[in-house]
Amino acid sequence: MKSAILLAVASLLCTPSATAFAASAAGGRSRLRSLFRISTPHAAVETATSQSGITVSSTPPSWDELSDALSHHASLTSEDPKPLVTLYRDTNGWCPFCERIWLILRAKGIPYEEQLISLQNKPDWYKAIVPTTLVPAVLLHGDEGKNERRIVWESSDIIAALEEEFPDSPKMVHDTPEYKAAVQLSEDLSLAGVGFVYAGRNNTLTDDDKLERKNKFFAELDRLNAALEGQQTSGNGGFMLGTFSAVDAIMIPTLERWRVQLPITNGIDIQEGRPALTKWFEAMDSYEPYSSRVAGDEYSWTATNSMFLRYFGGGEDKPEVAEAIQRADDAAERLTALFVEKAVEENNSDKIYSKEAAAKLVSNHEAIVKDCTRDDPKSQQHISRASNSDAADVMLRYVASCLLSSDDTMEQVKEAPLLDMENNELLPKDAAAAARTVASRLCVPRDMSAPAASILRAALATVADRLDE
Repeated sequence: MKSAILLAVASLLCTPSATAFAASAAGGRSRLRSLFRISTPHAAVETATSQSGITVSSTPPSWDELSDALSHHASLTSEDPKPLVTLYRDTNGWCPFCERIWLILRAKGIPYEEQLISLQNKPDWYKAIVPTTLVPAVLLHGDEGKNERRIVWESSDIIAALEEEFPDSPKMVHDTPEYKAAVQLSEDLSLAGVGFVYAGRNNTLTDDDKLERKNKFFAELDRLNAALEGQQTSGNGGFMLGTFSAVDAIMIPTLERWRVQLPITNGIDIQEGRPALTKWFEAMDSYEPYSSRVAGDEYSWTATNSMFLRYFGGGEDKPEVAEAIQRADDAAERLTALFVEKAVEENNSDKIYSKEAAAKLVSNHEAIVKDCTRDDPKSQQHISRASNSDAADVMLRYVASCLLSSDDTMEQVKEAPLLDMENNELLPKDAAAAARTVASRLCVPRDMSAPAASILRAALATVADRLDE
């Protein structure tokens, strides 16, 4: 398979951790369990909540109270439909083949649940049910009364199986010359891009060889832009075939990375001089099944860029690789100053994304506190950590209460009574440091959707600024 090289790259990138969460593709709403196991529901506890939300005060609610508030919110919403598919994908949301299937499930409106698989420590049960041991794979639940459950692996086979199993859902694959040509174009672009981006790993390549790979990549980008331009001028829409199809799902995993990372690592803007490609990105960014959960964001792709360079850059001992790593870290640091400015606006009548972020904090607060205060970080060592776990804990509870209040989240973090830190002048500084660490460590789509992450980062940054005053 031509795209096998991409699968090998994706397999190397993903780091350990596994869990599951249920998600409704139809409603665009997720009950997140992401990286760490959700706590079992707590017994009822009195809290400063009402049907409209939590009251923010200088003494934040306990985690039990926050959990009860989330349960109350959940009870007011409709139940997610019963999952018809189980998706097995990588823990970080970086595998391009997993992303294709994830997006197609959402585009087709198929209710699904997820099981996250650590690619560095795959469980024995997964290796027993998937002969290749690779991700993605899906379990089609079928008619439970007839025991029709079956496992399918390999992304192309999964797409075909979903088309067959759910014929009444939006069609993603088309038996037309245009569709086949678009798939071939996408594969050609991926191969040319991988050959160029990872040329630094091959010490046998001459400068002429590298230039040839660069020119080939540019030629494939121009070919894509021309194909998109022809489609867009017909007035049928911004996607590859006019309406969204599996071709767009196949293309977006690599293109979204290149859009953010190549300007930093290679000084290349893939959209420059390619207006039709820019319009395609605009169509993707406004497509709800993608933008509301599957999409990565600018900060995450920038912040992880230095890690990718360490894996695939060809060695930190090379001056050009070391310089690119520093550029990536510097670019990420600059973006942290824009967290508040770039916060998305949400509908205050439901605050879906604030609740999503709050659910993440509540379910994973112990692990988050440990991560933002550990003195021996395993990754992103250049990001400073706090030292006082109690200060970090109370700060996170305060931010969670702002997210769960009935009022606008950003108004709350800016104007509500600030934390009471017991007149200890050191605790506010440590709480502020913890807030900034959590904001910087938050990764999309690994931890939550891009809109939820945007709100959470802005809330954490605002609280940190107030604590530092």
